[in-house]
Amino acid sequence: MLSVALVVALQAPVLQQDPVSHGDPAEQLPLRVLYAGNADTPYTAAWLRFLGAHVDAVTFVAGRDLRARQLTGIDLLIVDGEVEAHDASGQLSLKSEHIELALDDLQGLPVVLMGGQGGFLSDTLHLKTSWHHG
Repeated sequence: MLSVALVVALQAPVLQQDPVSHGDPAEQLPLRVLYAGNADTPYTAAWLRFLGAHVDAVTFVAGRDLRARQLTGIDLLIVDGEVEAHDASGQLSLKSEHIELALDDLQGLPVVLMGGQGGFLSDTLHLKTSWHHG
């Protein structure tokens, strides 16, 4: 039941860029979350603020810097992030954080894959939910 409530809550981030802060203790979920996404974006800042208001602890790591050793001591890994980039001429391209995890690294750990970066990791791990292997 707790995981269902968290997934539903995760679908509505507050679009503000304030630092991570804790909300009402009565509404806190007893979770330590590692959020892996794009560094220094308004999108990531909004998610960190939202999560910080609803879980005991949230830590950010840029997806490209995520390593298996960082998965110790957390209750949930969220892989998220935008994938569109524009070059100087305005040409659209896809960007990947190139997350270097193996499926074995994720065994026994709840993982939420969201956004384009979650899709890229699904592809890398050949998951049924991926864009190419589903």
